[in-house]
Amino acid sequence: MNPSTELGPSDFDSKRLKRSGTLAVLFAAEWCPFCRRFSSIFDSVLSEKGMARGLADLSDLENPLWEEFGIDVVPTVMVFKEGELVYRKDGILGRGLPDNAMDELVPKLPAGSEAAG
Repeated sequence: MNPSTELGPSDFDSKRLKRSGTLAVLFAAEWCPFCRRFSSIFDSVLSEKGMARGLADLSDLENPLWEEFGIDVVPTVMVFKEGELVYRKDGILGRGLPDNAMDELVPKLPAGSEAAG
C-alpha cells in the first residue's frame, strides 16, 4: 500500500473499518497546517517500515466521520485490526500531533502489515 489508501465514509460501518488486516488511519483535513506537517511524517515512517496506512480526508466539515468517531481535532490517528479500533491518538487543539506520536503508533502495527481486501 503505497502511498496511503484514501478512505471515505463508505469504508466504515459505524465505528468499524470494512477491511481485514491491520491499518493505521490518519484522519486529516487539507486546510489544517498540523495535518499537512504530520501527514508527511506518518507516510514516511510507515512506508519505511512497510506498514499499511490509510487517509480519511475530513476537509469537508459535513463528513459524517467527524461525528461517527467523535473527532474534535485533526490530525487524529487510529489503528484498526480486523476492522476493530485498537488504538487512537487525538491531536491537540492548536498543536496537532507531536512528531514522537509515531513512537507510540509503530509498536501497534506488525511489520509489513498490508491490509487485505
